[in-house]
Amino acid sequence: MTRPARRIIGTIAAALMLMTSLSMWALASPVGAGPDDDFHLASIWCGNGAREDLCGPGDDDRSREIPDKIAESACYAFHPEQDASCQGSDYLDEGYELGESTRVNTGNQYPSGFYFVSSFLASDNVAVSTILIRLLHSAIFTAMMIATWLFLPRALRLTLVASIALTFVPLGVFLIASVNPSSWALLSTAVLFPALLGFFATTGRQRIALGVISAVAALLGLSARGDAAAYTIVAVAAAAVLAFRPTKRFALTALLPLLLVVLAAVAFLTAGQTGLALGGTAEPVPGGPSKLTLLGMNLLSLPALWAGIFGLNWGLGWLDTTLHAVVWGATMFAFSGALFAALRWQGWRKLLALAGTGAAAVVVPVYILVSMRTTVGYEVQPRYVLPLITLFLATAIAPAIHSGLRGSAEESTPRAALRFSPVQIWVMAVLLGAAQSVALYDNLRRYTGPGTLSPSGDVAWWWAAGPTPLVVWLLGSAAFAALMALLAVIGSRYMRSLDAQPAAV
Repeated sequence: MTRPARRIIGTIAAALMLMTSLSMWALASPVGAGPDDDFHLASIWCGNGAREDLCGPGDDDRSREIPDKIAESACYAFHPEQDASCQGSDYLDEGYELGESTRVNTGNQYPSGFYFVSSFLASDNVAVSTILIRLLHSAIFTAMMIATWLFLPRALRLTLVASIALTFVPLGVFLIASVNPSSWALLSTAVLFPALLGFFATTGRQRIALGVISAVAALLGLSARGDAAAYTIVAVAAAAVLAFRPTKRFALTALLPLLLVVLAAVAFLTAGQTGLALGGTAEPVPGGPSKLTLLGMNLLSLPALWAGIFGLNWGLGWLDTTLHAVVWGATMFAFSGALFAALRWQGWRKLLALAGTGAAAVVVPVYILVSMRTTVGYEVQPRYVLPLITLFLATAIAPAIHSGLRGSAEESTPRAALRFSPVQIWVMAVLLGAAQSVALYDNLRRYTGPGTLSPSGDVAWWWAAGPTPLVVWLLGSAAFAALMALLAVIGSRYMRSLDAQPAAV
């Protein structure tokens, strides 16, 4: 089989594995299972304005008429002992009544793009529409990942897949296949940074394609969450620092990233979320800790927030889906090992980029916590800092971009600086595959009750049609494990091809 044929087959296989895994996550939770899903579902149903039988005007500008099934969806929230059967036997049927609610995106709380796109799948069947919306976001993520992989220089592909694989289990995969705007925010930062590095390092059609991918990734984030605008600025800055050259060519190439920064700055300053974060929401408590004390307390406790993205002490969903320790144990081990291996001297530009992304992962959550006069464990959730942790790891893994032949297409070619042995690669793949499988089971078990692994599908709650919970778990586990194995094979071959090359310094 020729190399192009193998590449086509491998790409198709990777896309199918990724989409299958995310699709199983889309089925693994009932309607309303994501954080604040009652708010986000209502905002989706009203994302295209008032529509007959879908969304109606409320008594004032802050309220809307929304389906009562949305308002009642999260009957199990904050009650981990309660499965999803509390929704009732007729919840999955068509039809509902409209009722007034203020739990909807009115005014300037969230950007409207995410809700507008998702609203085209809203219908009179809340359950079916929820699944379709989750599948849509899974497909968008898959398409962006595959497109970025295909156009990236070979040396930058590790930056893309390793940073995502090592930080998205379990929280990231849960959110990607959800109706939460964090789905697009996570995708945006994870794809934008490596795509921009490739944009700086390539020429011709490859550069144009990566420029388009970078712009799409940024726009997805800006249309989903206000804080995604801040993450866009950090990602663009880190990529520009790593690729910087005091040349006219670099200045011209930097026009697109500069435009993205301007758009992000405007989006950040006009977002309702930004006003809350910058202004704070709490008055000083008489006799309470000072801001300086809160600063110290939050700095000392901040690792607990970072660890939450791996499932340690922070559950999925409404933070009430507890995960077995093997999930966070395996993922934190793999993440820490990769990060430690990547932390080596690669020049002042790399140090500056790492310092900037690392500082953002500290300053952003701590500033918000102090301004709200609270501590780690309240207000700021791990999903808010996950994009910054992904970006920090991607910056650490990213190769330096070295000068090549003047005037040639290789004037700025990236060369791998990070080396993993095949054993290290396979250990990480096995750990991630196992952690993802256990997390998927824990999530299913939370909502279906003790019969999750029953071949007959005899459980307390499940969808009206489709595969049983056991099949969902087996398919989701197998697809993700196969994807990790495929990436391990590709990564091992790539590392062997570098054996004869000197490590970049």
